[in-house]
Amino acid sequence: MTAWIEVLTALTSGPDVPLRGTVREIGAAARADGFVAIGSSPMLVVADDGCRVWRHGDRLRVEHEDGRPIFVTDGIHAWDFTADLERPRVGPPDRVHYLGPTQLLLRRKAAEWAGDDFTRPAGPVEEVEFVGRACWTVELAPPPRKPEPLRIWVDMESGQMLGYRSEAAGVGAQFVDLVVGEPIADAQFVWGGPVVTPEQHQQMLQDRFAAVKRVQTDWFAETVTAAPILARVPIDFTPDAVPFRDPDSGAFDAINEHTMLSRRPRSQEGWTPRWGIAHFIWSTPRWDWAAAARDADLDDEAIRQLQHTRHPDEPIARQRRIVPPGRGRVE
Repeated sequence: MTAWIEVLTALTSGPDVPLRGTVREIGAAARADGFVAIGSSPMLVVADDGCRVWRHGDRLRVEHEDGRPIFVTDGIHAWDFTADLERPRVGPPDRVHYLGPTQLLLRRKAAEWAGDDFTRPAGPVEEVEFVGRACWTVELAPPPRKPEPLRIWVDMESGQMLGYRSEAAGVGAQFVDLVVGEPIADAQFVWGGPVVTPEQHQQMLQDRFAAVKRVQTDWFAETVTAAPILARVPIDFTPDAVPFRDPDSGAFDAINEHTMLSRRPRSQEGWTPRWGIAHFIWSTPRWDWAAAARDADLDDEAIRQLQHTRHPDEPIARQRRIVPPGRGRVE
């Protein structure tokens, strides 16, 4: 009887044998469409039922049934034809992720068999013929979050998974029209035409998003109003801590989660705190003041209201707004 470790070894490090065939889905499985993510921006690649596959080691080509390319990699570069058949997006293959009939398109790494997601046998390994090939078949135990086991068929010669099926649910996928061991031309795994680089693709996404926002805001301006819509929000300067206070002079630094309010005895040159956010400073006859808000943009009206609560009848001098970096920059 074949041991599971022998099948697992073949699955993760089987011989480098070329193969080609068509992937057919079984039943109406509720699954995500084929998904490929290259670089930082994910891309959906719909590998429809009947897609054709060529594979040799790390090299892979996937086409629609009518011959339109979906995805190609030579093991060094990866090309995604989802958006444009004439100018695919290019990226490194180590940034490509698949969903859908993944196990029929690429060999899972040994580390991917270390968890509990259909990685452990639920019964003995059997030797059978499947799609005209000598295969091992074994039922894999489901993880706790999934109800049914999964049966797989693994080609003895190549270690390639040729099919999988949830027999209780009647859904799965498998190769048909399979050819193993026949040489595949290198040209099947490369693209020599124009491409969209990751940087160009990112810029395209940003431009597209900006265009959508323009359409939306233009509609709002035409339908609702083009005038600014402003509302004043109360800002609470009540402190929950006063980390600095001088009983002799009356100076203090009072803070809460959102605001800072400080004062020092008035000096001839004025006082400017070394704060890292935009803040206002001003002087009264006795004090130099400073105020800032972390999550709101203080304006002249907000400062006038704050001043009215602290010293309503005192004259204001030397008021200005300072914006770091560059302490002393004034607006």
